[in-house]
Amino acid sequence: MVLKVRSLKELRKFAKSIAKTLKGGEILALSGELGAGKTTFTKLLLKELGIKSRIVSPTFVLMVPYVHRSKTYYHLDLYRTNSLKEVQGLGLEELWGKKNTLFVIEWAERIKKHLPKKTIFLKFEVVSVKTDERKITIKNVKKNFKI
Repeated sequence: MVLKVRSLKELRKFAKSIAKTLKGGEILALSGELGAGKTTFTKLLLKELGIKSRIVSPTFVLMVPYVHRSKTYYHLDLYRTNSLKEVQGLGLEELWGKKNTLFVIEWAERIKKHLPKKTIFLKFEVVSVKTDERKITIKNVKKNFKI
């Protein structure tokens, strides 16, 4: 599935539609160049899921958990890592797939071969800096996944 996003408003709409489809236990693996929209999308998605606190990029701490109601949303940024070994101490594999969690992983391609088979992949690409247009390619989604 490929989606064109031409503004922040459209990206917010996309994040809102994704938020509505999430049931718990999902892992969203985001990839794309610097400035492609991964962090902006993550912030919008977490806001749509009910997070009221300030959402920051976990580039230097690797992972930030956000709790809302009975769910924990984990935001990971693997930009400064090169392998799963560097993040194994976080206990990711024990948490993946649990119904009360959601993982959003930026720079997920760095651990792609270790991600569970049900991981949803979102690749962000800049089409035009001038018009702020992005292309988002979504892979490994269920048939009932609606945007």
